[in-house]
Amino acid sequence: MNITELQQSYASHPNVEGVCRLLKDNSVRHLYCGGLYASAASLFSSVLVQRATCPLVFILGDMEEAGYFYHDLTQILGTEQVLFFPSSFRRAIKYGQKDAANEILRTEVLSRLQKGEEGLCVVTYPDALAEKVVSRKELGDNTLKLHAGERVDMNFVTDVLRSYGFEYVDYVYEPGQYAVRGSIIDVFSFSSEYPFRIDFFGDEVESVRTFEVETQLSKEKKESIVIVPDL
Repeated sequence: MNITELQQSYASHPNVEGVCRLLKDNSVRHLYCGGLYASAASLFSSVLVQRATCPLVFILGDMEEAGYFYHDLTQILGTEQVLFFPSSFRRAIKYGQKDAANEILRTEVLSRLQKGEEGLCVVTYPDALAEKVVSRKELGDNTLKLHAGERVDMNFVTDVLRSYGFEYVDYVYEPGQYAVRGSIIDVFSFSSEYPFRIDFFGDEVESVRTFEVETQLSKEKKESIVIVPDL
C-alpha cells in the first residue's frame, strides 16, 4: 500500500469523517483529538488539509517538533501545499542574529497567503508566531509583480527596488540585492528561494528566469514573478 492509498483508507474512517464534519460547523470553537501517535498526526492532518475550505495552521511545541511534523506532512502532500513558517532568527529572538533563509521562508508564506492560494497549510511554532508581521495591505503595497511580455520601463523597476531598500551590487548572492547588466536585471526577492533574472527588450519584459547563485547560470523559466522586500 502506497501513501496515497493509505491516506484514502484513513480518510474513510468514521472518526476522521466526523472530525471533518465538525470543522465545517462554524458553531464549533474547540475540538480535541486524542490517540494520534507518531506519524498518525501527520496523516490525520493531511486529510484535514485536503478537505478544508481555507488555509490551516499547525502550531507545534518548538522548532524541532515543527520540523519533524513538516517533513512528515510533505511526504504525504508534497512541498507545494505545505509551508514552513520559522522564526527570523538563527537560534532565538534574544540572540538577535537573523537567518536570511528563514526570512525568505517567512516572506514566502505571507506572500502566498496574501494571494489567496487554495489548499495551503502552514506549519509553525510559538517563537515564530511571537514575531510581528506586516498587514495584508502593507504586504500588497510593497509587492512588485512582473510577467513575461509586460511593458514596463527598466528604470521604473530599479527605482522601485531602491525604494524597497534593495542594495545595488555587482553580483546578486543574497536576498535584498539587485544588479544591472545591460538589458538584464538580477534581483533576489525575500519571497523566493532563488534570485530572478529579468531580461528586457526595450520597454518589454522579454523573459524571466531563476538562476543559481553559485554559478550565476539560469535555472527555470517563469511566466510571472513577485518581488517582495524585507518586511
